[in-house]
Amino acid sequence: MFKALISKIVRSRSEVVVSRVFPYIKQSKKIIDIGSGTGDVAFLLSSKGKDVTPVDVADFHGPRLVKTTIYDGKTLPFQNNTFDTALLLMVLHHTLNPEMVFKEAARVAREVVIIETSYTGPINRFFTVISDAIGNLRLDAFWNSYKTDKDWKILFEKHGFRIKESQKFNDRNLGVIPFLHILYYLQRK
Repeated sequence: MFKALISKIVRSRSEVVVSRVFPYIKQSKKIIDIGSGTGDVAFLLSSKGKDVTPVDVADFHGPRLVKTTIYDGKTLPFQNNTFDTALLLMVLHHTLNPEMVFKEAARVAREVVIIETSYTGPINRFFTVISDAIGNLRLDAFWNSYKTDKDWKILFEKHGFRIKESQKFNDRNLGVIPFLHILYYLQRK
């Protein structure tokens, strides 16, 4: 029963994520979903006719909905510009080196769409870390590479990308805790 509840919550969240990113990938033919987890978002995008390659680190997420390419978390096993768009959906703050992961996404794709968890001040950061830690207990995921909106923008621009569009979503984690998600639609300068 608990597993079914978690699956329902994950699917609902994935549907929201897909609705947020889809306008930015309408023209994309080949998409890489880096940090794809169980593959729920990739599965939903594939069902909408998109050619999606899900990629993640070693199999710590358990059963997957789609065949996933496993990589070492450092170097993606694809040539430069293999994909039209790279997706990094609530992934970078779960990595030890978000800059390295972003650089790899930028290497293999011409555009990058990111949804990242952020915060606006120390108290909001505290609640973000606590609720994200609770929400990711089942994954045993690292959860402490958070940045402010300003810091994410500096990182993206440093690596030759301009922010074509950005949106902020004030979501509720666990149904009650305010949670800031920011979508960045990035293109090379």
